[in-house]
Amino acid sequence: MLIIFGFRVVYFTLARGVFHCPNCGGDRDFRRRQGRNFFTLFFIPVLPLNKTGPEIVECDTCHGRWTTAVLAVPTSAQLSTMPGVLLRMAIVQVLRSGDSSNAAARARAVEVVRQAGIEYDEAALDADLGRSFDDIRVEMARSADTLAPEARENILRAAAEIGLLDGPLTFSEEETLNAVGADLALTRVQVTGVLSLARESSGR
Repeated sequence: MLIIFGFRVVYFTLARGVFHCPNCGGDRDFRRRQGRNFFTLFFIPVLPLNKTGPEIVECDTCHGRWTTAVLAVPTSAQLSTMPGVLLRMAIVQVLRSGDSSNAAARARAVEVVRQAGIEYDEAALDADLGRSFDDIRVEMARSADTLAPEARENILRAAAEIGLLDGPLTFSEEETLNAVGADLALTRVQVTGVLSLARESSGR
């Protein structure tokens, strides 16, 4: 009896999702996959061996394949919500550096985030206030370059105006706003100008 054996690579799907496909030029469904060598008997994979290479991302539409780094590119849906997400994070940073229990500042924070199209309430605000300062900074820095400079300046100004609701900016609040401005990829001159405008509009 002739026994036919050999080896072949079999790809397994680890996860699914939506990404911006570089080849299609738009949002598409993807599969995150990992290859594995198999020993085959009569062309049937029977014994798993070692993994082959890094994980890949495969487009369900064009079947193009990329490294997982492609998932860092925002989808159209993510881009549409990015201003609101960054605004939310900027406001939380400023509230946390001042009086986060101030009723007027909290109410305004919730209102501004809702106006940006995000479902938000006091409970969500408290959850955000409990997040790590460093985690929020990393997330902001990673997302900021998807917005135009004017949009980033508007985010910083909204955060500054909320910080001014309970009085002039404290040293801690001003330092935080400078850090937020840096995370939003604004220059020192831009940050200074935005804070001046915020103070003028609030009369402080």
